[in-house]
Amino acid sequence: MTTILTSVTARGLTAPERTVALYASDMPDRQCHGAPEQLALWIAQGAERLGTAELRRLAEFFHGFFLLEMDGMVTPALLARHEQCFPDMSRLDVANEAAALSVRVHGMSETARTRDGAASVDDCPCGGTGVVDIDDPDPDLSFSLYCPVHLTPTALRIRAGAR
Repeated sequence: MTTILTSVTARGLTAPERTVALYASDMPDRQCHGAPEQLALWIAQGAERLGTAELRRLAEFFHGFFLLEMDGMVTPALLARHEQCFPDMSRLDVANEAAALSVRVHGMSETARTRDGAASVDDCPCGGTGVVDIDDPDPDLSFSLYCPVHLTPTALRIRAGAR
């Protein structure tokens, strides 16, 4: 076990930040079976390698991509950007599973919890408007979807059925 002297703690990072930190660390590529202390060290190592600004940027992109993927809104450009940022999908999956375990074991600070839902993607299909228009040659079949990355509080209330 390598000792890393750092001010970064797993508890101070969001779940996506931990995923990105683990991806950038020396964590093994296969399924992670490290003890919670080792997991925390890998998280700190990856966070230190990337630095705060890059870690948060990549984590917000990772989370934004995930939200768009869940709603079937990933464009070819976004997929290419995701593959550029995270070329090893199996490693990303292992990092994501280990990050989830870390949240369960180490918890999350209130400061990290306030950042946990942050999402941002380059060239979002909504163009930052919060709405993605799905056009069909037949105007009666066209519709709009709320963007999970750029939802406004008003759009969230409408989506939930409250007015």
